[in-house]
Amino acid sequence: MSSSTGVNTAADDIQNVNKTKEAANNAHIKRGLFPWTVPEPKTTAPELVIYNSFTRKKEKFVPKVGKQVNWYICGPTVYDSAHMGHARAYLSFDILRRVLSDYFGYDVKFVMNITDIDDKIIKRARQNYLWEEYKKKEDYKNEKAKFLKDVLAAVEHFKIKLDGEADPDKEKMLFGILVKVNSALEKVEPHLVDESKNSCAKSSEATFTALQELLDVSKDVLSEWLDLQYGSTVNQLSVFEKLAKKYESEFMSDMQKLNVLPPDVLVRVSEYIPEIIQYVQKIVDNGYGYVAKDGSVYFDSIAFENSPKHSYAKLVPEAFGNAEELMKNMRESEGELSMGNLQDKRNPTDFALWKASKDGEPYWNSPWGKGRPGWHIECSAMSSAICGPSLDIHAGGFDLKFPHHDNEIAQANLMLSFSVFQQVEAHYDCSNWVNYFLHCGTLRIAGLKMSKSLKNFVTIQEALKKYTARQLRILFLMHNWSDVLDYRFVS
Repeated sequence: MSSSTGVNTAADDIQNVNKTKEAANNAHIKRGLFPWTVPEPKTTAPELVIYNSFTRKKEKFVPKVGKQVNWYICGPTVYDSAHMGHARAYLSFDILRRVLSDYFGYDVKFVMNITDIDDKIIKRARQNYLWEEYKKKEDYKNEKAKFLKDVLAAVEHFKIKLDGEADPDKEKMLFGILVKVNSALEKVEPHLVDESKNSCAKSSEATFTALQELLDVSKDVLSEWLDLQYGSTVNQLSVFEKLAKKYESEFMSDMQKLNVLPPDVLVRVSEYIPEIIQYVQKIVDNGYGYVAKDGSVYFDSIAFENSPKHSYAKLVPEAFGNAEELMKNMRESEGELSMGNLQDKRNPTDFALWKASKDGEPYWNSPWGKGRPGWHIECSAMSSAICGPSLDIHAGGFDLKFPHHDNEIAQANLMLSFSVFQQVEAHYDCSNWVNYFLHCGTLRIAGLKMSKSLKNFVTIQEALKKYTARQLRILFLMHNWSDVLDYRFVS
């Protein structure tokens, strides 16, 4: 239960932690009941071994059908420029793909998705739109008092965000932004004091320069504040599509410059809404999903865990070891725009299959009302539509193991498969919906994970100004693809 305000109380948090610990104990016990098994070989091809995240060791590679390989890779969420962490993953998997197809002669169907519907995209698109509209007014020139009032209000809001940040690295980054804004405010103040003493004086060039600098360094804090004030008014679908298309195009260009082979099939979330809705409906029909009062649909993790046929968190069972950390990961994976809906979940480990959209968020019609797909359901539905009920290889970054890929496994293992082309009905109900999970190691910069949210990333475009694509490929070949790699320009 939660308080009448919809905000979790301390008692709620304790109850959620206890429920999570109970689920952890059950998951640990059941983990041993669903061991990964090597598929039976149906060909006399040379024996190949590959590191499998399921077992965390090298296993014989045996595709389900001869030498045909169904390979699905999680593509980017297109809300910003791709960075060297992405380059490390996609170059590494490109090397593995070429080895499989060119050297060992496997027939690889390589499918990649583009996540073009996501909370990060929605918020960034709104912020960019509102920021550009704000700059057009030129209040920093014409309405200086109003502009300063806006900045000060934005700073206060940003301080609240800073105080609530639990991640020390993000906290440090946010604090650095605040320091820059406060420094710019201090530079503006003397100019405005001088003007107030002489009401007839026109603003000097130095004053405009100081105000322009304040405007520039305040982009992050003002964008956050503008989105809080006016985000619900941005309802043009084109605003969100424009941002996603821009960064998808940039990403594909980056991959071409890195000489990464294009996927055989490219799928976008926005193009598979009917299939995703059908997938969600089947989960609800099977008793593992429920509709919340706002029209969102959640995966019932406790009902899934209580089934003798299933076990949650097969990739990272130890994720249950720290209840607080588990809840943090689950909350973050729901998306920033969905934080206010968490009290509608029956269990803290449940996750969104379908999100009810509020004003200022794109939506599609569904049996549960206007909304959009949850993050985890997208790949499950799209891979099924293209590759059928099973995958030989599923690949992605190390940070996707939990909860993203574990949630995908949970969804798929209870689903009746469907194909938009053949309408076949076959139960996924087995431990090997995906036989081999490949997770590329994290790329760190100065000891920290390279991340857009930390603003410490080196874009692929920046890296290619200093190094060639061949040099970067050789750099990654010098390290095990599944290991952590620390990146520095000097290295």
